[in-house]
Amino acid sequence: MRRLVPLAVMAGALFLVVSCASTPPQKPAEPVPEQPKEQPKEQPPAAAVPAPEAELAQAKDLKQKVDAYGLGDYAPDDYAAANQDLQAGEDAYGKDNAASKKSLDSAITEYNAVITKGGAQFLAKAQSAADASKKAADDLKASVAVKDDYAKADEVYNRAIQEKNAQDIENAGKDFASARDQFDAVAKTAQEKKDAAMQAMQSAQEEQSASQQKADDAEKALKDEGFSVPAGK
Repeated sequence: MRRLVPLAVMAGALFLVVSCASTPPQKPAEPVPEQPKEQPKEQPPAAAVPAPEAELAQAKDLKQKVDAYGLGDYAPDDYAAANQDLQAGEDAYGKDNAASKKSLDSAITEYNAVITKGGAQFLAKAQSAADASKKAADDLKASVAVKDDYAKADEVYNRAIQEKNAQDIENAGKDFASARDQFDAVAKTAQEKKDAAMQAMQSAQEEQSASQQKADDAEKALKDEGFSVPAGK
């Protein structure tokens, strides 16, 4: 029995040795390689805003039209704002084209407002001047005294009315001014003809009066001399 115990102990030790020999040593875990961080994608450059050439040209043309007819006087607030936006658009042109275009678009809108508001008043004033000249010609019966020239002036006047109704400021303004000048010329000619006729009538009356006076003087002289005056003289 005593011999069995040491044998059991030896068997157990032998088992441990064999077990340890058959189990390979554990290798340390290899480090996981660090994944490279994804670089942020570069944003494509913003498309360059083209220079607002058309807007600048349009704004300048509208300003020229407004100034040519003095329309800014009829809508001063809109006119001042338009000039300010046009200047801002020119200052930003080529430097900040987006801002330039925005300012020029505003200027175009404001100049058009000036034309709409001021154009009607400008044409009303132009027509009023033509009407006054036409009335002066009519009062002098120029349609009869200066028939052909009056008809030409009246044709231009009626054309201006049509252009005004079509909101054609440029042509209506020109034709009202032309009609006014022609009616003035017609009235002047009619006045000259009237003055000449009045002078001729006055001269005839004066001559008739002088002739009558001569006849009266001759009759008196005959009577003073004792001559008889024929009946009916």
